[in-house]
Amino acid sequence: MSSQWADQPYSLISTTAFSKDTSHAAYYVATQMALAHNGIIRGLNSIYLQAPHIPLSDPATIRDFLAYCQCWCESMHHHHDAEEQDFFPSIEQITEIKGLMERNVEQHRAFTPGFERFQEYARTCTPQEYDGQKLRSLVEDFAQPLTRHLYDEIDTLRALDMYDSGRIRQAYRQFEKLLMATDNYRIAPLVFGTADRSFEGGMHDFPSVPFFVPYIIHYLFGRRYRGAWRFNPCTMWRDRRELAFKGESTQA
Repeated sequence: MSSQWADQPYSLISTTAFSKDTSHAAYYVATQMALAHNGIIRGLNSIYLQAPHIPLSDPATIRDFLAYCQCWCESMHHHHDAEEQDFFPSIEQITEIKGLMERNVEQHRAFTPGFERFQEYARTCTPQEYDGQKLRSLVEDFAQPLTRHLYDEIDTLRALDMYDSGRIRQAYRQFEKLLMATDNYRIAPLVFGTADRSFEGGMHDFPSVPFFVPYIIHYLFGRRYRGAWRFNPCTMWRDRRELAFKGESTQA
């Protein structure tokens, strides 16, 4: 595996300090959320690393890459909307501390302007207009506040270990249900294609699904936008693979 993979330039979140602690559901929730956030980061890294190497002479590849960027943005929206609409209010209800999760919401707002500029570019850019360095600069405009938020939220969740463990776990289960109610054609292949089952020595099973689910995603849901999933850093079976476009830039 090349050293240039989707664990850089934006670093993944380690769970080794808390993931094996079964004394409270807060550590389980923090672990699961960290693994979900790592999928987001791997997708972002994949976009950032491959953007300058997309061949300008291949409009179909450019369209597929822009579709991949769009799907990543849609996945981000889905994740954070579910947090703000359901999970965060549930946590505040359990803790009886109004505004406990407000810092996390404020962090959402901090990266939103740059994120929306990136999403608009992915939606409206034509193959003739595509500029990989410009796309990279758009990522750089929001990546730091985004990744800071993805890290900080894990600390917030770990600190819930002073509250009712069962209720914390139930709130997360409800959040997971909302996440699963998604566009299986545009988001599910991204989620599985950015999950690395070898992460931290293969100690995690994430997403935890029956063995046949990756087959369904690959052969059924993945077919509609198949060209986009070649930019994933992993297969639908969550195995790492070389990035499709890397090396010396093909752009002037």
